[in-house]
Amino acid sequence: MAEAFLQVLLDNLASLIKGEIGLIMGLDNEMKKLSSTLTTIQAVLEDAEDKQLESKPIRNWLCKLNDLAYEINDVLDECATEVSKSQHKNSKLNRYSLKKILNRLKIGRHMKEVTEKLDAVAAEREKFHLREMMVERQSKVATTRETWSILNEPDRVYGRDEDNDKIVDILVNHVRDSQQLSVLPIVGIGGLGKTTLAQLVYNHPRVTEHFEKRLWVCVSDNFDIKTLVKAMIESATGSGSYSNLVHLDALVCRLRELLKQKRYLMILDDVWNGNQETWDKLKDILACGSRGASIIVTTRLRKVADIMGTLPTHHLSGLSEEHCWMLFRQRAFGQEMEEHPNLEAIGKEIVKKCGGVPLAAKALGGVLRFKRKENEWVYVQESEIWNLPQEEALILPALRLSYHHLPLQLRQCFAYCAVYPKDYEIEKEELIYCWMAHGYISSNGIMDVEDVGNEVWNELVLRSLFQDVHTQNKWVDEEGKYYLRTYFKMHDLVHDLAQTIMENKVPGAQMESSASNSSKIRQVNLRSHFVAFPKSIQLDMDMSYILRNFSRLRMLDASGTHMEDMPSAVGHLKYLRYLNLSDSKFHSLPNTVCSLWNLQILNLSWCHNLYIMENGGQGGDQVKAKFPSLEELRLSSLPNLKGLLKEEVGETFLKLQKLSISHCPALILPPLSSLKEFWARTCSNLNLNSFFKLGNLIYLKVRFDNDMTTCIPKETLENLSNLEKLDIANVDEKCLPIEGLQGLKSLKELHIQYCDTLTCLPDGWLRHLTTLEKLHISKCDELVELPEEIKYIHSLKHLILSALPKMVCLPEVLQHVPSLQSLTLNSLYQLTALPDWLGNFTSLELLILNNCTRLTSLPASIQGMTNLRRLLVYGNVHPELQRRCEKQEGEDWHKIAHIPTLYITP
Repeated sequence: MAEAFLQVLLDNLASLIKGEIGLIMGLDNEMKKLSSTLTTIQAVLEDAEDKQLESKPIRNWLCKLNDLAYEINDVLDECATEVSKSQHKNSKLNRYSLKKILNRLKIGRHMKEVTEKLDAVAAEREKFHLREMMVERQSKVATTRETWSILNEPDRVYGRDEDNDKIVDILVNHVRDSQQLSVLPIVGIGGLGKTTLAQLVYNHPRVTEHFEKRLWVCVSDNFDIKTLVKAMIESATGSGSYSNLVHLDALVCRLRELLKQKRYLMILDDVWNGNQETWDKLKDILACGSRGASIIVTTRLRKVADIMGTLPTHHLSGLSEEHCWMLFRQRAFGQEMEEHPNLEAIGKEIVKKCGGVPLAAKALGGVLRFKRKENEWVYVQESEIWNLPQEEALILPALRLSYHHLPLQLRQCFAYCAVYPKDYEIEKEELIYCWMAHGYISSNGIMDVEDVGNEVWNELVLRSLFQDVHTQNKWVDEEGKYYLRTYFKMHDLVHDLAQTIMENKVPGAQMESSASNSSKIRQVNLRSHFVAFPKSIQLDMDMSYILRNFSRLRMLDASGTHMEDMPSAVGHLKYLRYLNLSDSKFHSLPNTVCSLWNLQILNLSWCHNLYIMENGGQGGDQVKAKFPSLEELRLSSLPNLKGLLKEEVGETFLKLQKLSISHCPALILPPLSSLKEFWARTCSNLNLNSFFKLGNLIYLKVRFDNDMTTCIPKETLENLSNLEKLDIANVDEKCLPIEGLQGLKSLKELHIQYCDTLTCLPDGWLRHLTTLEKLHISKCDELVELPEEIKYIHSLKHLILSALPKMVCLPEVLQHVPSLQSLTLNSLYQLTALPDWLGNFTSLELLILNNCTRLTSLPASIQGMTNLRRLLVYGNVHPELQRRCEKQEGEDWHKIAHIPTLYITP
């Protein structure tokens, strides 16, 4: 953790020195000295990170260094902000103003203080005799890796068939006539796969057929009856609509109505409760089903099994070496096993250290997934971490190695996740915003910061540090509009690892909430009642309390608190990067919000009373620019919002790059010259008139109203000459000019979805898209054909056809598009065969067939596709197709044997 954040500091310092910020502030020598001292400390940090596991003095030294690192970061922020303000052309502060002089003197004193503190910390390291170590490790995540198998397909499960069959047999055959509620405990150490086994049982065909209702409840360490009953109701109904029931009696009545006289199966996952009385109360509530009603409990504790179980406990043992090796091999090599036989012997020795624990095997496979040198594998095999005494002796060393081998940028991002409670369902998009706000990720010059965040997240999934990845609809507004979000969890042992890294390494992380440490708090979430950092038991905070006490906040989430007034003192949060005020009741924001110089992300969605973002008047800052650093603005379900600013004077939204609006029928946008991405959902005619002001757009995503009466003007499309990516939904011929999309001279990607009335794309839409490289058509219920003009798009490289329920065969015109390099067919449920002219795709390198459930064979012409490097067939694959593609034996094997990477799985 220390090494990761020191790298962030060094990068920041290098940027400031290069930008001559130090010279302007008169602090150039101090900045260079800081950089030099940090570099000397960084050289020994690798050794310190290893030795802290056994040395408390070194651990305390690293904690002290981390505290200081955050303080240094604050000073660097102050320097950058001060110079940025003074250089702004509308600044009222002249070069020799008293306020500017006093500000710079104050920053100078602070810089001197942290430099002296750092010198003292640097000198202290001498007594530990730390070695300088140059370890080859990426400082940032590499780009770009395929993650489809991790995100779209569940992990393969090895060695659990016997356990699965045994438990299913007990549930279906042996408790059928039981008059009492049967409880079967599954007991094993952490990481052994108890939850995975429960999932296998839960989804077994015999189980789904036998039980009338199935429920899944993740319990963890919160065995509160009211909370659990609510979770059970939600699992039974698939809805949270009963969350308004506040009395336990009403909740119990509703649950018993759902379960009464039903043979149900309930999974209580990860139970820690050892209180007999509490369990007896819950069991009485649940004893309302018919004969054969059953509960499976997964737990690490035999005491829990003794208290809750009515059936013999199923003690889960470790995997055999063979199965552990298969799991490790899948993670480490993917499809490349035959390409690296020299690593197999080393890998099998590493697997022996896993002790049959799947989580350890997965973690180590993730460590070595992209390492192909023998010395890298030997380093893991011989690491001293294996020799350390541990409570979870087989697992934590493997997990520590996972962390140890992360690129520096990933270390910081991973450790941050410890701020979430165990078993918390984390939203991917919000997590990336958190990383951005704390400065853990930044643009690398090739990708913007959110794309970097996605790469970091994908890497952590690939390394098995995140799990249970799924997408689900997230509620948007009362009209029932939804959009997809990605969620995931951390295994509780992985969470423990993150906590051990985070603990004592973020300012104030072990202190109780008090005025003495409030300056160290970086993040507050009022909705979920957590404060980071430090941890806090303070739940009664209001906005005034926060603004008075937490001056160094980077993130403030006050969503769902229904505030009626936002205090003007919010303008004092000079470090604030992220502000979420969604679902509030105020009519406008105080003008001081406009002056938050470092604010990058603002969310005002569902503030139904909001009619103007800023009410005018004099602000607390002497710079006229409004929202000078804002990069992303989210506005959804704001029926009364008419404009962004009351007075559009001076420079506004100078850096705004991403704007998302939905259900804002009255909103008229000002010119936004810096805007690069614009998402407009349920877009009205009024909104469309604003498009012509967005000439620098690179990405436009628009969903049209069902009652659109006019189309986008031709002139508007012509003005979007820089647009590279267009995503349009709910569109038909009346929404676009007769000339189609011909004004989009730079368009590279086009996604068309939810166009339910179209049987074929209208003529003229595609003909002039001479730069188009990727075409994605999805969820168009009537679409069966593609227009002839597609054959004139010689630049087209990637085609995705997805969720087209009436497409029974590939459109014939595609045989005249030989430039395709990748073809993805997803959820084409009526597709029964691929045409023999598929062989015309002589440039095709990737073919993906996902959820094409009626496809039973592959065409002979695929044998001649010599450039085809990868064939991926998954998602409810027809048994006949799977049989025909069996290696060496299937009738279609000779057609695909030449393809280097084959992935064919049910």
